[in-house]
Amino acid sequence: MIENIENIRREIQEYVEVKFDLIRLHTAENLSRILTSMTTVVIGGYLLFLILMFLSFAAGFFFGSLLGSNEAGFLCVAGFYCILLVIFLAFRKKIVERPIIKAVVRLFFPKFTEDEKI
Repeated sequence: MIENIENIRREIQEYVEVKFDLIRLHTAENLSRILTSMTTVVIGGYLLFLILMFLSFAAGFFFGSLLGSNEAGFLCVAGFYCILLVIFLAFRKKIVERPIIKAVVRLFFPKFTEDEKI
């Protein structure tokens, strides 16, 4: 009887240790996925910013040469960005919030099927 209780205690202890290790592995996997995604987004965002900045300078000088004034060319580019800002603010939930929520859910629950809607 005492041997059975000792075996059960030992098996429960092993089960708890294995379960704890499994939780640590899942946590490490999720953290590595999140850090990888964040690093990719930061590097991609930085490179996209540089590309957009140089394209904006080029567009400003191009429109400046067409209009005969660099100031007017850069004002045209700034106006374009103002229009983009208004569109972004109007559709920010659809463009930003929902995709971020879905991406975070996919990171934490990779087995989450596409058939289920968020």
